[in-house]
Amino acid sequence: MPTNGNTNEWDDEKYNLLNAHFRQKINELLRSDPYLQQAVSEGKELQLGELIDRMTAQDKKLWIEFMRLDRLKLEMDMKDHLEGRGTPYNAQNGFGNSTGSISDEEQPW
Repeated sequence: MPTNGNTNEWDDEKYNLLNAHFRQKINELLRSDPYLQQAVSEGKELQLGELIDRMTAQDKKLWIEFMRLDRLKLEMDMKDHLEGRGTPYNAQNGFGNSTGSISDEEQPW
């Protein structure tokens, strides 16, 4: 997935693809990476940075793009909230799906 040169452009499809990719990648790392498995078995609390450090160089580049899009999404959601549009903020779900109309697999992390 190439990154877009326009850093202020929202791309819903790319965001959802990257979200699904990292949902799968993080679960895969937790199941297969010996260091992460040992940390979990010892009850160590893992930080997101530790998971990202265990990813490939290509996935790290994609992670930066995902974080850029995630920041844009948060800004758009906050603006919509303040202007009375979009999904209202909910303390339990944030700006996410509060109606339960999409599955957990489709719900962004």
